[in-house]
Amino acid sequence: MRTSNRTTVVPKNSRNVKKAMMNFLLLGAAILLLGSCKNDDNDIIIEKFIDGIELQEAIKDNREEAIQTFVMNADTGGYMYGEEGTQLHFPANSFLDQNGDPVSGSVTIELVEIYDKAKMLLTKMPTNGKRPNGDIETLKSAGEFFVNANQNGNQLQLASAFEIFSPNENFDPEMRLFKAAENGCDNDVINCDVVWEENEEGNIDLGQGEGPSGTGVMGYSGFINNFGWTNIDRWYNDPRPKTVIYVDVPEGYDNTNCNVYVSYDGEPTALALLDIYNEETELFSEHYGQIPIGLEVHFIFVSVQDGAYTYAIQGATITEDHVEMIGSTTTGTEAELITLINGLP
Repeated sequence: MRTSNRTTVVPKNSRNVKKAMMNFLLLGAAILLLGSCKNDDNDIIIEKFIDGIELQEAIKDNREEAIQTFVMNADTGGYMYGEEGTQLHFPANSFLDQNGDPVSGSVTIELVEIYDKAKMLLTKMPTNGKRPNGDIETLKSAGEFFVNANQNGNQLQLASAFEIFSPNENFDPEMRLFKAAENGCDNDVINCDVVWEENEEGNIDLGQGEGPSGTGVMGYSGFINNFGWTNIDRWYNDPRPKTVIYVDVPEGYDNTNCNVYVSYDGEPTALALLDIYNEETELFSEHYGQIPIGLEVHFIFVSVQDGAYTYAIQGATITEDHVEMIGSTTTGTEAELITLINGLP
């Protein structure tokens, strides 16, 4: 949605009209020449565009760099402890090969754990959840995880469920297990666009974990029967009337070279991705108008250009049919962006 403040002055006599028209045409030609670059060797016009490849590569790299690996004996099973407190427990004889035969010997376990908004944004792992009727709404997360297993580079299958523990001092009985919806996120695929749906075969409960030092901590404990992405979530509930929101990003940006998020104030792990882009209006939006009117949020615009993050963070209170205009952007490092996002209310 672009507006113009240009004013045209109409001359009073025909001679001035012709002169003004000529000046206008000459000015337009000059602007076209300045706005493009001509190669005298082959007469190719080179147009400048904003690259989206760096953003996609950054997301992919951030996911892969977050992988922690552990080696365990498949015959005996064992416990693994993530750097941020996640605990995995595989019983003895938990794995099958691709032929369905039991696996013995050493296996490699992969774990990614995500507990804060900055890591969610950098890995493009928002808390967008899909209701059974297809509606997309926001979730509050108690931890997002990727778990996988292989032996000598060969993908394994599960013979039985494994246990996951997520530390949290404030237990919420409405938390449930979610998994990646079936949109290309197979069990062993880490790089895919994740939308969460409830895992009907899983369960979550209050549990007590043991860290490597043996100290007991409280949190969520659940059993999972699939590899891939898992989330411990609850639906974000707000009784206020809802509305659709729109975001107008800077010129040259669209859904190929930037992402737009909504961070819910007061909710450390509620981060929604605006995944709808209208090419005619050039506006980002969300699916079903489920954003509460009066909600205090921060809009986050992010891209990666020339090896640095380009971003804008704007606070707002949601109004009916809210349109947020992203103004000036900032260029900075990943560390600077992490500090800003995790410092939001």
